Amino acid sequence: MDKKYFFFDIDGTLCYGLSRTVPASTQACLAQLRAAGHFVSIATGRLQKDALAIAQRIGISTLVADGGNSVTLNGRLLSMESLPVPACVRFIRQLEQKGIPWAAVIHNELEQVTPDGRYRRAIARDYFGIVEDPAFDYTAQPAFYKLMVACSPEWESSIDFGTLPHVRYTPDRLMIEPTSKADGIKKMMDALDAPYSDVVVFGDGMNDIQMFGDQWFSIAMGNACPELKALADYVTDRCDRDGIWNACKRFGWI
Repeated sequence: MDKKYFFFDIDGTLCYGLSRTVPASTQACLAQLRAAGHFVSIATGRLQKDALAIAQRIGISTLVADGGNSVTLNGRLLSMESLPVPACVRFIRQLEQKGIPWAAVIHNELEQVTPDGRYRRAIARDYFGIVEDPAFDYTAQPAFYKLMVACSPEWESSIDFGTLPHVRYTPDRLMIEPTSKADGIKKMMDALDAPYSDVVVFGDGMNDIQMFGDQWFSIAMGNACPELKALADYVTDRCDRDGIWNACKRFGWI
């Protein structure tokens, strides 16, 4: 059997629910893929440190995180790139002018910085810690890994995002974060000196669309958004209905 290089999204693909439950069949599948000599990795929009902690719980130490902007091989961070800083500064300046609360992730930590209490009051909940720093100078930061914007879908149309990628996960907030998972996968494959054609990706959300291309094989979960299913080479069952196991069995990878 030819060696395949698997890249799995986390939320809604490997795991489901607020508890991030990984189905027993998925855990068994990952173990069998590794035993068969395949390469098993993560491809997620989550921050590198956050993604690595989740991945290591299921025995994975290699990942593309930050929506493609960071690459970790065998637990070692090879690269981690910021969002374009000048564009982020211009964007935050616009939010300030419009009175829209915001926060910035400027380190590889589950921590976001905001200049006052408006952002905390505007959002319902967050697994990122919030640091309120009135002296925070967003114009002097060397890196931005994510920007959080507290706004409803109705307010969203009034914001000029320029070229910054954005994704909405909750009604009260959207995130400026990289969505180029395919670029990170290519960096990983280049580091491994392996062909792109041997890649298999699994995903479910809008932020997976960019990695569903012609250069490799793509599988959408049964719970995936319609836009992703339309791009997939194959649509499997839901995450919580043995979707990963069933797909890997169907194609003879396990």
